[in-house]
Amino acid sequence: MSKKMVALLAVLALALMLAACGGGGGNSSGGSTESGPAPVSLSFSGLDTFAYDPTSASVPAGAQVTVDFTNGGALEHDWMLVADGTDVNAVTAADALMPEAHSGVIAAGQSKTFTFTAPAAGTYKIVCTVAGHAPAGMVGTFTVTQ
Repeated sequence: MSKKMVALLAVLALALMLAACGGGGGNSSGGSTESGPAPVSLSFSGLDTFAYDPTSASVPAGAQVTVDFTNGGALEHDWMLVADGTDVNAVTAADALMPEAHSGVIAAGQSKTFTFTAPAAGTYKIVCTVAGHAPAGMVGTFTVTQ
């Protein structure tokens, strides 16, 4: 009779383990919706016409944003995210909304890829900090949605 009892306990233990695994699987799909929005990849070029291509982007709040920034001109350029009220006539690297949302100055023909977490919903500016570029029009719009 003890062999039957051991076998019954083994089957019960196996059933409990399988139920626990199945329950975890159901919860993990619910957990993935809590992990936030899907990552976003953006590509921008800095042009010697003192413009970005494209001139704007829109991402969801909290998304991991990866920017592939290419300097498509002969001059140095950069890509930096700043608050909407930032004075583009006096913008410097210190004005970055967050340090990781800045490419740094890139030489002609070079590229840099960087990643940051999208800020709260709102409208922000993308600017080039190279002297005179933002005042000349090298400013874009970065919209963060709910």
